Amino acid sequence: MRHHTTTRPRTTNERFPRRALAALALVTAGGLALTACGASDSSSGSASGTAQVTFALDWSPNTNHIGVYVADELGYFDDAGLDVEILPYGSTSASQLVAAGEADFGIAGQSNVQTARTAGLDLVSVYRVTQTDTGRLVVLGDRDEITRPADLDGRVFGGFGAPLYSALAEATIQGDGGKGTFKEVALDTGAYEALAQRRIDFTLSVATWEDLQTQIDGHPYQSFRYQDFGVPEQQSTGIVSSDAYLKKHPKDAAAFVQAVARGYAYAAKHPARAADLLIKANPDTLGTAKELVHRSAELLAEDGYLVSADRAIGAADPDAWNAFGAFLVKGGFLTDSEGKAVTEEPDWSEYYTDEYLQ
Repeated sequence: MRHHTTTRPRTTNERFPRRALAALALVTAGGLALTACGASDSSSGSASGTAQVTFALDWSPNTNHIGVYVADELGYFDDAGLDVEILPYGSTSASQLVAAGEADFGIAGQSNVQTARTAGLDLVSVYRVTQTDTGRLVVLGDRDEITRPADLDGRVFGGFGAPLYSALAEATIQGDGGKGTFKEVALDTGAYEALAQRRIDFTLSVATWEDLQTQIDGHPYQSFRYQDFGVPEQQSTGIVSSDAYLKKHPKDAAAFVQAVARGYAYAAKHPARAADLLIKANPDTLGTAKELVHRSAELLAEDGYLVSADRAIGAADPDAWNAFGAFLVKGGFLTDSEGKAVTEEPDWSEYYTDEYLQ
């Protein structure tokens, strides 16, 4: 296995917004019907018979990727006859790399797939890392005058240039009885610094990463979960492939997805050990963030993010795809391959598959 980690390490607080922009502002989706595993497999194997597979990260290695690194470190990919190359995050998003055939698999969440595939990109969700949405609307913990989303009316939102994220903030405020009116400043990775300096009043964060960092720093955010205020649920982090790859390599695809599922199942059962394996694989980027990695791994495992009592690990939640898809259509966030607004819901069942988990 050849490890590749990003040559552009970032602070832990930068991961979410850049990922959000890469995943949602730069790509939008559409594709072909899903391919059955019964098709012939034209594997790109080596002379030894080991299949070569590439996996694209969406940002610096973090706990969203923990199952992939566990699978590598514990030999699950070797057991499956795979040589998996982990591609570092760069200027091109994981979704774009996968859709273009430059990577076989990559990290991308539900809303990314729904926007991207609708617009014509060859992208399909094959594994869901988080079973529920990890996103949050956040303010500084010492802002005593702000106790609920409705208090954010008329204030300044540090956004990321993607309309969907503004809509999440607006819908959360309106769900609490507010008007959902605020001034937006597009700050990208500077949003957290601006929040700390009180140049903005609120922004978006990730409960399993940025929020934990503020707790470790002793200045925890006050956070509001979108779904507590009427925003539909979504499986916010996942693994994608393309119909083209799945059609050509169904056996390798199944081997990869099942090995990854073993990795995330291990992380759900042994979060501390999994955290150590993730750090071991990425000492340069995570060696100084051991407490954050361990607390994040524990939260993902103990709060039911990695597994659900209602379905197999990594399986899609059709209700979430349907409900959040309706939210996207109603909000006008979907365009087709010609850039025209989509007003009728696509068949969301074509956007994901569980067959490679079998």
